[in-house]
Amino acid sequence: MKTPGALRLLATTVCLASVFAPLAASADISDSDALRVQLVQPANEAIEAKIAAQKAARQTAQANPVGTPEKPLRRPGLPGGLTYNVDLSIAAPVSNPGFNTGDPGGLDAGIGYGFTPENRVQAGYYEIQQVPLGFANKTVPFYIQGFTGPGTTVPQAQSFANTGNVNVTTKDKIFTVLDQNLILLAGKLPIVISPTYLAHSANVGGYGDSQLVESPSGFATVLHTRTEQEYILPVTIPFLSTPRFFGTLTGASQWLVHTAGFNQSNHPQFFGLAYLEYRASRSTTFFVQPSRLVQYDPSDPYPQYTPTIIYGLSHHFTKHTYIQATVLEGGGTNYPLGITALTCQRLPCGPAQVAPTIGGFKASEVQVQFGIGSPTVIPL
Repeated sequence: MKTPGALRLLATTVCLASVFAPLAASADISDSDALRVQLVQPANEAIEAKIAAQKAARQTAQANPVGTPEKPLRRPGLPGGLTYNVDLSIAAPVSNPGFNTGDPGGLDAGIGYGFTPENRVQAGYYEIQQVPLGFANKTVPFYIQGFTGPGTTVPQAQSFANTGNVNVTTKDKIFTVLDQNLILLAGKLPIVISPTYLAHSANVGGYGDSQLVESPSGFATVLHTRTEQEYILPVTIPFLSTPRFFGTLTGASQWLVHTAGFNQSNHPQFFGLAYLEYRASRSTTFFVQPSRLVQYDPSDPYPQYTPTIIYGLSHHFTKHTYIQATVLEGGGTNYPLGITALTCQRLPCGPAQVAPTIGGFKASEVQVQFGIGSPTVIPL
């Protein structure tokens, strides 16, 4: 199935501490990877099975004489019964972030239960490693609160050594719960509607995400800069289905469960995601997923818009064991990257008194996962 309108939509869709300590980054690419596994893959399986059943029914009707009794077809749909997946991952930055202590390993786990072919509940936990660009070894404006004009003597200004190396190695931790519902539009087009709750937190530089941050109004505040909760209402529809290729489009309304930190508004935002896979064999699949993320961390006055692209391959050794290699790339478009300024809150400007102004996040990571469980990560 292939429509010009869907292809046009796909083309449109195609078209991240202070400087002396661990520093939490702003908008990132991790949500897109978690949603790919938790939301998109089960929806794709259901839609693909439904389309295959429709094709089989048409072929049977054409081949059999009128009046020939037909064997009832199994009701295809969302994966039924209990399914699960567990994997361990390693990662490394593709680009040069300026400073990196080594990406931490990650753990993903998911569990789901299909009550009927049309309804399934699923929960998942994902850890995604990334090291953002634009933070380490970057020269930015430096401000001292309470001092004015040239000629001001800054006590002990020469006694502080700034290496410029910023450890922003980030392990994002994402928990999702969703309720997937398969619906046939006009009795022909299978779509999946998946109300979703997503909770996002992180460890930065091996610690939590609390950070002294300079607010837009000029007052420093300690925030959990990578902690947020969101509601997402996605709809997934197919645009391509052949023996080798399969593709879907997902559009969603997304908003915060509650505002925090510097957040100024909470209007629903549009989340767009496209998925295309090529089945090289029954055990090996190549995939690509461009998306338009929306991120709204507590350090952001307004939502950040982050075009991302995820691509890679998955290989199943057996029905329940797999390896997957993924490249994740993306960055905010409406924020400057990295640290944009530093403000000394109290002399003599020790590390605990320097508040950064944080901009956007851009990262390129390669991640390798080794997993066991039901084949819900990449459908065969």
